Amino acid sequence: MQKMWMAIALFLILPLCGGKQTSAQETDAQQDAVRKLQDRMDQLRIQMTEIQSELDALHGEKLPHTGSIETTPPPPPPPQPKLTLEQEEQAAGEATRRHRTFGEDEEDAPRLYNAPLEIDEPGFFHLPGTQTMLKLDGSIRTDFLYDPTVSDLPDSFITSSIPIPHVSGPSGFNTSIRGSRFMTDFRIPVGDSKQARTFLQLDFFGANGATAPRLRHFYAQIDNILVGQTFSNFMDPDAFPDTLDTQGPNAGISVRVPQARYSFGLGKGSSMYVSLETPSSNIAFSVEGSPASPVTPTPDGTIRFRQEWERGHIQLAADLRNLKVKLPNGEGSESAFGWGLNATTEMSVRGLDTVVAQVAYGYGMSRYVGDTAGLNLDAAPRSETNLSLRALPIFATYGSYQHYWKPSLRSNGTFSFVQVQNTDFQPLTTYHKATYSSANLIWNPVGSFDLGAEFLYGWVDEKSGAHADAPRIQFTGRYRFVKLHKEEQVP
Repeated sequence: MQKMWMAIALFLILPLCGGKQTSAQETDAQQDAVRKLQDRMDQLRIQMTEIQSELDALHGEKLPHTGSIETTPPPPPPPQPKLTLEQEEQAAGEATRRHRTFGEDEEDAPRLYNAPLEIDEPGFFHLPGTQTMLKLDGSIRTDFLYDPTVSDLPDSFITSSIPIPHVSGPSGFNTSIRGSRFMTDFRIPVGDSKQARTFLQLDFFGANGATAPRLRHFYAQIDNILVGQTFSNFMDPDAFPDTLDTQGPNAGISVRVPQARYSFGLGKGSSMYVSLETPSSNIAFSVEGSPASPVTPTPDGTIRFRQEWERGHIQLAADLRNLKVKLPNGEGSESAFGWGLNATTEMSVRGLDTVVAQVAYGYGMSRYVGDTAGLNLDAAPRSETNLSLRALPIFATYGSYQHYWKPSLRSNGTFSFVQVQNTDFQPLTTYHKATYSSANLIWNPVGSFDLGAEFLYGWVDEKSGAHADAPRIQFTGRYRFVKLHKEEQVP
């Protein structure tokens, strides 16, 4: 019996001893696997440290060390030059930056220090592997134009083109896409706080009424030295009314010319600009049936002073010109001194509402005025018996009020007037004076899509006293490539 119990005990104890031995073997195997994984992890960490050192040597800066394997993010783009507060204030005040026009000419205009009108530079991207920023921008638009009376006006409302005498007849309807635009804007950092800018813009107002590309702007500016074609230094694109009509007010000083310009800041929001611009003696007359030949002996010279402050700006500009013609039949030449003064302002009055205005006066500056630019009214002989050249006095003024109903809906009312003092030599059919008025409603329903409706009315008088008038109704739809302005709240 005792032997039997001993056998039973041995039978029970032996499996237990064997289980403990198996468990110990399994534990040793697990520990060996952990040691191998730890060794691999240590090797990976050594490799990551070496890779980190190589990246630091390439980029010259420490990248985040996470201690784990992950995709290394691309290096950030090179920082862009930052303008000082004084430079930003001199470039554009708060009201100037907020003021909008359908034509967006203020976006295209050269600025002191090449400072962007929108400080955060929307729409720009870096060209891969360079420090150059590029913006591709523009707009596609269709204008629907309805003339209740017979009109010789094309797709721009030019009051000097209203036919005299007035002709009654059937109404006319026209459509146009010629106001569409395309542009490229390059910004290249130079040093710590300067930019070089190269700007190109085309529209489709081709010659002889064709829908073909036409060069509007092509200029380059580094620091404050500009060369190329852009707005005359005599004009102020920041004080232009907000109209759907691509021509704008008949009194507007508005011309784009090849030029060389230098600008400099005076501090506290003040700046000066001087330029030499392509001359043009817009003079046409005949003596005994033979035409005189215009001559351009010197470039036009302009100087401009600008004062910015938070609620807007004022600008004073002067233009000096040398007007000359070669008389027919070998009778020599005649010349006259031309000059002009142009005072403009843009000012915030309430909430987002703004007022813009211009008063310009001078002798022989008709080439700069919208209504008279193509009429050869810079100068004329004094009389049939006195062929000495006289620069013609011209007065041009406008005012416009912009009201916001809400951030996406605004209206504008504009009135403009031009008058030229004629000489006895000029025919009775010569342009004498004209008025222009417009009222519109512009809506931005979504994104970069704009809709607008505008009523225009013009009146023109000849030297003889004969006159005519013409109304126009315009509807415009437009898509912009880049939406420049953020939505703002109307106080």
